[in-house]
Amino acid sequence: MTHVTIRNVDIEFPFTPYKCQEDYMSHVIKALQLKQNAILESPTGTGKTLCLLCSVLAWRLTYIAKRQLDAISGNPSVSGLNEAVGHGKDAPIEAFAAIPKIIYASRTHSQISQVVNELKNTIYEPKVSVIGSREQLCLHPKVMNIENSMAKIHTCRSKVKERSCVHYTNVEKKIQDSAFDAILDIEELIAISKDKTMCPYYSTRELLRNADVIFMPYNYLIDSKTRRNQGISLENSIVIFDEAHNIEKVCEESYSFEITSTDIANCIENCQLTLQKILDDGSGDDASRAGQDPTELTKDDVLTMKAIFLALEREFNKIEVKGEGNTIEKSTFRDLLASIKINLETKGLITEVLQKMEAVLSVSTSNKIVGNTFVVLNNFMQILDLTLAQDESSQSTYVCYVSKEKADKKGPKGRMDKNAESVVARYVTKLSYWCFSPGIAMQDFIRQGVYSIILTSGTLSPLNSFSSELKIPFPITLQNPHVIAPSQISVQVLCNGYDGVEFLSTYKNRSNVSYITSLGNTIINLLRLIPSGVLVFFPSYVVMNTTIESWQGSNIFTRISKIKQCFIEPRSKNEMASVMAEFDQKVKNPFEGTTGAILFAVCRGKASEGIDFADMHGRAVIITGLPFPPRVDPKVNSKMVFLNQQKKSVPDSLSGDEWYKQQSSRAVNQAVGRVIRHKDDFGAVIFMDKRFSFRSNMDELPKWTRNFTKVHDKFGTCVKELSQFFKLHASQEMKKGDDTKDVNSTKPSGGRLRTKYQVFQQNEKSKIDSRNDELESLKILAENDEHTPPPIRLSQKSRRIEKSLITSLNNVNSPNFTLSPELSPITSKSKVRHDFKTPEALKNPRKRIKVVQRSTTVTDQPFSQDSRTTVKFMPQLNSASTGCHNSKSGSQPDTKSKEPEPSQTAAADNKKVEKEKSCKEYAALIRSSLDPSEYEVFKSIVGIYRKDGDIQLLINKINDLLFVNHKGLLRGFRVFLNRKDKPTFDKYFNGLVFS
Repeated sequence: MTHVTIRNVDIEFPFTPYKCQEDYMSHVIKALQLKQNAILESPTGTGKTLCLLCSVLAWRLTYIAKRQLDAISGNPSVSGLNEAVGHGKDAPIEAFAAIPKIIYASRTHSQISQVVNELKNTIYEPKVSVIGSREQLCLHPKVMNIENSMAKIHTCRSKVKERSCVHYTNVEKKIQDSAFDAILDIEELIAISKDKTMCPYYSTRELLRNADVIFMPYNYLIDSKTRRNQGISLENSIVIFDEAHNIEKVCEESYSFEITSTDIANCIENCQLTLQKILDDGSGDDASRAGQDPTELTKDDVLTMKAIFLALEREFNKIEVKGEGNTIEKSTFRDLLASIKINLETKGLITEVLQKMEAVLSVSTSNKIVGNTFVVLNNFMQILDLTLAQDESSQSTYVCYVSKEKADKKGPKGRMDKNAESVVARYVTKLSYWCFSPGIAMQDFIRQGVYSIILTSGTLSPLNSFSSELKIPFPITLQNPHVIAPSQISVQVLCNGYDGVEFLSTYKNRSNVSYITSLGNTIINLLRLIPSGVLVFFPSYVVMNTTIESWQGSNIFTRISKIKQCFIEPRSKNEMASVMAEFDQKVKNPFEGTTGAILFAVCRGKASEGIDFADMHGRAVIITGLPFPPRVDPKVNSKMVFLNQQKKSVPDSLSGDEWYKQQSSRAVNQAVGRVIRHKDDFGAVIFMDKRFSFRSNMDELPKWTRNFTKVHDKFGTCVKELSQFFKLHASQEMKKGDDTKDVNSTKPSGGRLRTKYQVFQQNEKSKIDSRNDELESLKILAENDEHTPPPIRLSQKSRRIEKSLITSLNNVNSPNFTLSPELSPITSKSKVRHDFKTPEALKNPRKRIKVVQRSTTVTDQPFSQDSRTTVKFMPQLNSASTGCHNSKSGSQPDTKSKEPEPSQTAAADNKKVEKEKSCKEYAALIRSSLDPSEYEVFKSIVGIYRKDGDIQLLINKINDLLFVNHKGLLRGFRVFLNRKDKPTFDKYFNGLVFS
């Protein structure tokens, strides 16, 4: 442990903290000392959780020490101690009346488990309690088998009341066991409870009484009813919201509701089922009523409740809906309830009856018949709480919207219900009561007397809206830099595709076939550069699905899957786990011929947060567009209208347009955060939308990415940046070895990645070895005959090493660097001799070959401006010449033109003959350069083009075949093209990068 002192507070840290970690802890302690709220952004991988835990617990221990000293000595003047806890030198003893508890809330229980494990890595040992639901914690076999969550709750309560659950009765006897003194996450708590036959759910409630730190999902914390049920008090508590990037949305949803006429019909059905249960038990007749427990539900109670719901349904169906939907008066639903005598005075009695109905249904044998409709009783109670508890000020933050939806042909029982008393219509009326001010929840926290509220996450940018939206001040803010070096991150904005098509993922452009095709083909070329796992994020599920369907129809998706195994993020939460398990396997153990796996996902989706794509699992994140919320969504549109109206009276608040843009920025930033997961990680972020180059959008990116961002109008420059980036890390990872240890991080150090690169390099070596024997047969002296040699250089002393695009750029910064031939720009003027024979030379040993050096003064090259020495493999193809310049074998190799033989003159005049000759020569070159299977693919491509004449399909296929290992051969394919297709091919070829 390392001892550091920050703002007079002594902190024990697991290692020597970085500057950004000290800054983070300083801001946490400052917020506690000043009893203020804070918003702290620190990128994933900077040790944010560890810093937060250590600083808060160290300050709390200092606070306890000060209080104990005051109790003993009567508040003596102790240097630094008062300042450390934030009460000044002369603070009275009363200032230390209570020791604050720490309530640590995160989004999910899996994230909470990660936080608890981080706490175990510190020297601090507070008493902890992890709050969960019966769904997660119940061990009673009968209760566990109940599918309905509300039925599970009432069955559990019934068994606890009767003391018929041995797990519950053992809690009081065994909760003092020393095993519970340790810091336990939820899985460990369940394991110990099973061993001791105890109830984990009620154990956590017992541990809660004396806990210093309470962990829970933050929807539990925001919901006041859950807090009451769990016995959680906010008074004098330090409330921490980790992963707080969507806290505003959670607050709004917790205070909003929707109700439909179907829901009301289901409530009526529940009344009928409850009444039937009472009559079947005989508890509702007059004979049994005399000795009945007054707390039990009666037939009259249920009939009264049914009459209320029937009246509510009649009034509800009278609400007028214009068109597809419209806003109505905010007080509409409250007035509707008042018309049927539901108000604050009757609410308590109605709630009591509903709770008794839930209890009856929970133990009913007809439980399964009720199905999901059972939950509507509980929902209706929550609706009453939200509607009737509001005052005028809070009501002003709501919008009431009504709409019509197509109804199921089935009744509430899940079957045609001809005799149902409720109205079953063709259309269902839905009333939405949306809260558009998340500040309601935060203001409730302030009223409850919290000590301080800290919001933190890796992606909170932009920060300026939080105070406005949450309606409480956040005077302490921080945007931390990253701990990684600049060489560990590559951020590229690609404005155009490989073929020059502009990348603009606007609503109108998303159906543009040219854009979708260019996007897919550009991703294919990028995937050849990126090792292991890649994440591609789309703005929405609709955009992702339509784009992938288009790619599947044009074989782009097939070509992607030949490079990396493809996975698509499902909408179902249950399916996501299996998809991620398979993705993990294919990243670690890719199919033969592939280099990893690719996951197509959605911004704001399941893959954009909560899943750790560390090391090889996320070597690059590709963002294909700005994920703006759909403007056609009535809720989005209503929110914007609400904010615009609010801004008129509160100038400092957000406007609708500002909020709309902010939603996109935060979703993008969350996806970007997948790429770097710890201090030794590395990866690339590629924005494939021109709008990311705009200053207004770039300023919304996380602070740590802005200085690394480069904008590219041309595909080639982006490829060069990425090639150099991954080439650098490929060589570094190979040099590290397995003995490298990470002393400053508890995260993985990259061992998985090194293993992957070893596999990658071994695959490269295997490809080289398999072709050396074939290449050896081509070595022979070549002299003085003008014939196009293959782009392969061999000698007796050294073999040519075949290179991929990454390894070929290994020495790109060296002054002596030259590309391998198949990555070189090709010209037709060269004077360098090479010692090898072509297939044609093998057939005719007397035929001599001339290989010439390209002149640096040539100005008529249509493709490349590079002046390095390369191998000529085909004749110059331009407007002046389309044929080969062959001479007789006895001619001298000079640069002057010779008088051709009559037969040669006739051949030169016949363009068709010359083209056929060039095609044969290029075909011979191809045959000598490709292995047999590749050559068969080549012949197939030529045949398809000659039959269909589809130049774009040809470019895609020939690009797949030759781009990586035979890039120099691409230009020669021009000889096969129709004249009309050559400009398209030239445009494609000019977009390629050879250096």
